[in-house]
Amino acid sequence: MALDQAWVYHFNDGFLIQLQQEGSLLSGSLDPAMVKNGVRGAIDHHERLGSLMLNDVISPYAPVSPLQARHSRRAVTLQSSAGPLLFSDEDTIRSMTEPGNGYRRTLLAAAKRRKDKHVIDAALGTATTAAVTSGSGVITYGTQALPSARVLGSGIAITLTNIIAGFELHAKAGASGEEGELTFAYAPGQLRDLMAITQASSSDFTKNRIHDKGTINGMTWEGFKWVQIADVLQEDASTSIQRMLPLSSTTRSCVSFHRGAIGMSVGKDVTTMVDPRPDLESRPTQIRVSIMLGCVRVWEGGVVQYNVLEN
Repeated sequence: MALDQAWVYHFNDGFLIQLQQEGSLLSGSLDPAMVKNGVRGAIDHHERLGSLMLNDVISPYAPVSPLQARHSRRAVTLQSSAGPLLFSDEDTIRSMTEPGNGYRRTLLAAAKRRKDKHVIDAALGTATTAAVTSGSGVITYGTQALPSARVLGSGIAITLTNIIAGFELHAKAGASGEEGELTFAYAPGQLRDLMAITQASSSDFTKNRIHDKGTINGMTWEGFKWVQIADVLQEDASTSIQRMLPLSSTTRSCVSFHRGAIGMSVGKDVTTMVDPRPDLESRPTQIRVSIMLGCVRVWEGGVVQYNVLEN
């Protein structure tokens, strides 16, 4: 099956535009300053400057102590991800120029989920530290796990106390509580417990009408923007293809993070390639979607993990 180049350009351009318009669920919650595009090389670095406060001038001619800015550096290894689909039906592949086409939307969703998975793994996983040796300039690498003080919950149903405690940890670390600054990623298995919290559903406490909409997804409550992250399941809705938020038995690890807590390095944003496959007997056309990026936690104070019940 041969396709003209005009169709290929039309599909590629439309696919990328649609991806930019829709975005992924979590990568859009990162501060744009924490996202580096066009990265070259297998490893990239993100730096964070610690907090400072000006010193008082005791007298007009007295020396003022210099500020001691603390820099921390984290390393991220870029990871390539890809997914090819084969088509032998010309009508099916030509219809993929339509934004609502099922195959096209499936490929878009696959690319967005991979971005989200990078963000989740960086927030909850072990970060790679990088330090420059004085004198030699040699970079040495280490690891930094999320401190136990940033982990809440014991596997029981999520409570208002958990959520307030999480916001308190963010505030003590320096989060201002501005709208859009903090994101809370939860799974559908926490929905019933969240909706059972009176302060989340009652008009006496909030303007959110979660029982009308049936979800808290996309709403702002208790200082967090709530984002529902579902696992990737097969058609039977029970067999997991990919766990997004970590799940151990009946304990799900949810996460809240500050927009400046995670750095993303993009070596190659989502791209598509359309090629014939003459090596296969049916000579199908292959559409391949690929991306290369990596994420790393740069600020432990900007992340809180919640180990809660998975219903």
